[in-house]
Amino acid sequence: MPHAVTIAHVRAAVIVFALLGVRGVAAQRGAAPATDPFADRGWHLELASHYAPEAWNYNVSREEMFGIAPGLSYGLSDGLVFTIAGPLYVIEQRGVDACLLGLNFGVRSRILRRGRLSAFVEFQVGLSEADTTTPPGGTRFNYLALGGGGATLRIAPALHLVGTLRWIHVSNGGREGRSRNPDIEAVGPQFGVLIGF
Repeated sequence: MPHAVTIAHVRAAVIVFALLGVRGVAAQRGAAPATDPFADRGWHLELASHYAPEAWNYNVSREEMFGIAPGLSYGLSDGLVFTIAGPLYVIEQRGVDACLLGLNFGVRSRILRRGRLSAFVEFQVGLSEADTTTPPGGTRFNYLALGGGGATLRIAPALHLVGTLRWIHVSNGGREGRSRNPDIEAVGPQFGVLIGF
């Protein structure tokens, strides 16, 4: 059954990344937490919230997405980090509202650094499962694509504020046929904190 396989893959990916995080923390035991969110081999916990109203490509209704996006980042090199997140969204839509759980991974790249401020661009892809079809006329299983730009601001040695203008695309990629492939194209602000460890 496709949904059971998808959930198993999501669980496996979360477990693997959690183990990598534990390994990274163990390796850094005794070391100071990363003060730069784009530091090579630095680990950060990200806690953020996202609001994104549908911006174009309305289907039978206009959706609005509200969510939280906990995640982790790991520095691949100075200025480039790997990100993984498990967003949870409530989607207000025509009929029954949906609750969507996703798993995204991607990269975030610093494009400018000025003192305590760093500007970046990012891109992520992933999978999601909802408790009802979303958008209306679609499916419960969907692919995700997210991208945007933003900035971090250091407010303490290992604590940063982060703000992003983020686009999110939700669709099933036509896997259920053209008649069941509506999508959501939403853009909105995401705000949160990055905590180095």
